[in-house]
Amino acid sequence: MHKVDIMLVTKDRPSEVALLLQSLRTQTFQNWDLFICDDRSGIPLQAHHFLNMILNRLKLENHIITMWRNDIPLGVTRLRKNTMEKIMKYGNGNLVLRLDDDNILQPDYIERLIKVIDSGYDIASGVVPHIGIPFIKREIKCVKPFISDVKLNEKGEIIYFGDDCGMEYIEDEIIPSVNFRSMALIKKKVHEDVEYEDNLGFCSYREEQWFSFKSLLKGYKIGVDTGAIAYHLFTPSGGERTNEYQNGIQTNHELLSKWCQKVYKEKGDFLEEYRNKIKKEVK
Repeated sequence: MHKVDIMLVTKDRPSEVALLLQSLRTQTFQNWDLFICDDRSGIPLQAHHFLNMILNRLKLENHIITMWRNDIPLGVTRLRKNTMEKIMKYGNGNLVLRLDDDNILQPDYIERLIKVIDSGYDIASGVVPHIGIPFIKREIKCVKPFISDVKLNEKGEIIYFGDDCGMEYIEDEIIPSVNFRSMALIKKKVHEDVEYEDNLGFCSYREEQWFSFKSLLKGYKIGVDTGAIAYHLFTPSGGERTNEYQNGIQTNHELLSKWCQKVYKEKGDFLEEYRNKIKKEVK
């Protein structure tokens, strides 16, 4: 029987957090506890009456809620690293679900990701389409055999970065990937071997890929269920929506590319090696 520890870090998004928590209440899978870190919001998260009421309801429904507030804002990447340390110390689950604070989960989201884990993957992710715009659903043949793929050139530089998980699909299928989107379910064992980057400042852009690539190098596998949907609110304020975030996007991409070049020199094309390994397993 799986038990999930949910990791949620947030800043200045009380309404979005309330929507996310309500979507957790209606999940078909309910064996989970919640760790929430408030990165020094202007108004403390627990100062909002409506949030306290939802948190109380979750406690009444037998979920353990662990919540704290930072004295100094750290940014999402450092927050996740620190929160993960608490989960490793105090959590009771064998799986960790990392959530962004401006998403709303479909009721079967956690259940679907658990099925991905049970099918042989170590990290499970879904799709994160924009909640407020219409989509023409794609066929999964457009993204197979690897969804959201990343390609390196002969120097190890990133030359292609797929972003296939920001839309919806006609068919529901588990497809292997070299990286996950932010709403991922991860075996706790992975966190024993892989740490979050803590040198990205207040911009966490490309942090998921960094963690993903480190996980691949440790021998772990990533799968995406195209039917697991976490709708994205694309909230324009709060969180990391600052000038520093915008300025850090290109910087972080370059940092990741340089890291890939370094690994490429030492180990060769580790992404292609992973793809070949998965192809053999599928055969």
